[in-house]
Amino acid sequence: MGEITKGLKRVENIWQQMMRYVNDELILKGNTPEEDSREMSLVTLVDKAHREWMQAKAYFEEVDDPDLVDHAIYAMEAAEKKYIYLLKLARKENVIDEKTYQAQQSGLV
Repeated sequence: MGEITKGLKRVENIWQQMMRYVNDELILKGNTPEEDSREMSLVTLVDKAHREWMQAKAYFEEVDDPDLVDHAIYAMEAAEKKYIYLLKLARKENVIDEKTYQAQQSGLV
């Protein structure tokens, strides 16, 4: 009986973590129709991508179920690649200066 209760608590904890992640990513960060109608600046996109990457890293560090660990790894790697891409694009478009770019790049390591 103790094993079942422990397992149920673990499932509930994992569910709560997943719901927090979904709420943070999909619901709480949702754009208003007004925001959707105007284009985000590249700097804003870089900042948003960086926050998404940090949240994905935090999610990875919280999960311990093997299936969720795989999901967290994929989410973290995808968010990192998106961030790096946007950072390089911002540098190429000259919307961030070289010093800012180097500081951001050094934060990746």
